[in-house]
Amino acid sequence: MVRTLLILGLVLNLFACASSPEPEAAPPTPPPVAEPAPPAEPEPVYEPPQARELPKTGSSLPALGLSGLAALAGAGALHIVRSRIR
Repeated sequence: MVRTLLILGLVLNLFACASSPEPEAAPPTPPPVAEPAPPAEPEPVYEPPQARELPKTGSSLPALGLSGLAALAGAGALHIVRSRIR
C-alpha cells in the first residue's frame, strides 16, 4: 500500500510538472536610477579686505619732519621760559 501511494504521488507529480508550464515571469525591471542632482552653485566665500599698503614712494620722512618741528617748538618754549626766569 505504501508503495502504491508513493508511485501514485510520483505519477501525479510528473503529470503536474508536465502539464502546461507556468508562464515565465518577465525579468524584473531595474529600479529607476536616481539622476545626480545638478551641481549647486557654490556660496560666495567672504574674503576680508586686504590691508592697504603704502605706495612705493611712501617713506618715513614726514614722521622725521614732524619730530624735528616738535623739537624746535620745545626749544623755543624752553628759551622763552628761561628768559622770563632771569
